Amino acid sequence: MSIDITKKTILIVDDAAENIAVLKGILSNDYKVKVALNGEKALQISSSDSPPDLILLDIMMPEMDGYEVCRRLKSSKQTNDIPVIFVTAKGEVGDETLGFEVGAIDYITKPVSPPIVLARVKNIIELHHTRSRLQEALSKTLTGSVELMMDVLSLINPTAFGRSRNLRRHVCATAKRLGHQKNWSIEVAAMLSQLGCITIPSELLEKIYNGEVVSAEEQALFNNHPQVGKRLLEKIPNFQEAAEIIALQNSELDESGSQVQLGASLLQVALHLDDMDRKRTKPVSVAKATVQKPAYVQETIETVEESSGGGEQTVSLSELRSGMTLMCDVKTRKGMMLMKNGTEITKAVIERLIGFDSACMLREKSFQVLVS
Repeated sequence: MSIDITKKTILIVDDAAENIAVLKGILSNDYKVKVALNGEKALQISSSDSPPDLILLDIMMPEMDGYEVCRRLKSSKQTNDIPVIFVTAKGEVGDETLGFEVGAIDYITKPVSPPIVLARVKNIIELHHTRSRLQEALSKTLTGSVELMMDVLSLINPTAFGRSRNLRRHVCATAKRLGHQKNWSIEVAAMLSQLGCITIPSELLEKIYNGEVVSAEEQALFNNHPQVGKRLLEKIPNFQEAAEIIALQNSELDESGSQVQLGASLLQVALHLDDMDRKRTKPVSVAKATVQKPAYVQETIETVEESSGGGEQTVSLSELRSGMTLMCDVKTRKGMMLMKNGTEITKAVIERLIGFDSACMLREKSFQVLVS
């Protein structure tokens, strides 16, 4: 499918004004054209608020050659998605190989042919547009899959669902506090970390979360839930890394510093913080598994505990805000459970409580909450 190319911007990078003039003459009727006479200016334009859609980059330039410009573009999250075509008189196989190794998507050799330039630029822009659309569709599909699994978990086991929401909040907050970049697999692993608990009755989960004594068989069932979660996810495309993180949530970690180990360490920290929120102590069998952490996990826990802001507060219904966490059960006047200790406050939760209060069915007039 052809796309509207009139709004696309091409950045021409060349230290020779005559070369820029030739390319600008070829492209200016169909595209917006920006120019840069050196690599530093090219990087500045590319990282601006109005980056180009494609870069035509000369190789032989003083101070910073095209290879280095391309390396820097591809090493930056802000610019690594901009396609680069090298425009050069160099045509040896070794030169082309190096260009592709540093991230270029195509070559145009000098002296340039106007039809070839227009065809290559048009094809690359359309290819890039198609890839972006596919990535967007994939992202929506993955997001929808996660939401579907969370919905299933909320219906089958509300207790596990509530813990999953809390763990996601803790993982995201901890990662941000420690300066880690947001990672989709780690966030998904936190959201789906309790998926394996669909095999465990909610009543048993409540006992375990409360630190109550359970049988050896019940404890073994709970201890196996990370592996169950892994098996449910690992065969789904793009969920393999999240599945590996989930499998390690109660396991001893190594010092490799891999993405999976990082995700598992953040998840273990989140489990620790959720237990603190709930004022609950894990059974010995679970605590033994999670206590054997490498130094960097223990240091993370200590850092987060020291730097965590907020605290517990008693608030009225009108003072409840999204992001707070209930530190008490909320029931109706007749004793029906509405919200359990550890529930994250959302707009939907607030609206539900307001509805019960309007009907004079809400027993509590104030709520103990944790403010992050």
